[in-house]
Amino acid sequence: MKINSEILSTIVLEGKPDGYVNTGKMMANEIDEVYPEYIIAKGPYKKQISATTDYYDVLLSLSGEASLKVGDTLHIMKGNYIVKIPFNTAYELKVEQGDEFYCLLIRKGLDEKDLLEIEKELDMHENLYFKAFSECPVYTEEIKSAKTLNRMILPERLVPRFCIGTVETTGPDEVGAHQHPMLEQLFLGLPECNCKVKADESSLLLTENMILHIPLGSMHSVSVKEGEKLSYVWLDFFKTIEGQDYISEQHQMDE
Repeated sequence: MKINSEILSTIVLEGKPDGYVNTGKMMANEIDEVYPEYIIAKGPYKKQISATTDYYDVLLSLSGEASLKVGDTLHIMKGNYIVKIPFNTAYELKVEQGDEFYCLLIRKGLDEKDLLEIEKELDMHENLYFKAFSECPVYTEEIKSAKTLNRMILPERLVPRFCIGTVETTGPDEVGAHQHPMLEQLFLGLPECNCKVKADESSLLLTENMILHIPLGSMHSVSVKEGEKLSYVWLDFFKTIEGQDYISEQHQMDE
C-alpha cells in the first residue's frame, strides 16, 4: 500500500478584505469514523457546533488567533493549541474582524465501547482540555535520538482510542523504523517541515500543511537531511481500547 496524502487548500485574499472562510474535509474514507476538517478564516467569522454523543471534537490551532466559547467561559487560542471539547457539549469558534486563524478540527466517531469508557470516568470527559503545545509534557522513545523534542499534546484516554503528539528535530536525524498494527496514524507537517517518510516500499516528502496516512501495519520511518527540519503532528487512532496501552509502553514521560 502507498502513503496517501493531501495538501491543505489555501484561499486567494484578493477581493476579500472584510473576511473570508475556507473549509474542507480531508483524507475522506481513509480511517473509519475519523473526520478531519480544516478551517482557514479571516474575521469576522463564527462557527457554532451543537452537542452530540456521536462524536468527540478535538481542535488543533495551528496559527493566528481565535476565541472558543464553551458554556459561559471564553478561551483565547493564539498560535499552537490543542483543545479537547468536553463530551456532548456545544461550543462556538469565533475569529474577530481583521484576525486570521487556521486550525484542524478532528471529529472522532464513538462506538458503544467508547461510550461505556466515557461513563466510567464522566468527570474527566466533562472537562475542557486546553493547552499550548509548548506547555504539553515531553517524552522520549527508543526509536528517536536524544536531540529530538517529543511532546504528548493529547494523552491517551482523554478521548477513547485517540491520542496526539508532536515530533521536532533537525537533520541529520531520523525516527527509526517501526510498526504498530493496533492503530491507524496520520501525520500533519508543521512550519518548515521537510522530511522523508517511508512506509514499506513507499516514500513521500512531508512538508508544511501536508497531511498523510501511514498504511496500517506498515514498517515506517522518517528521516531528515542536514540543514532541514523535521516537525510534525502525529495522530493515533486505535482499533481497540486495549490497544491504547501501546503509548504508555513505548513512551517514557519526562517527569
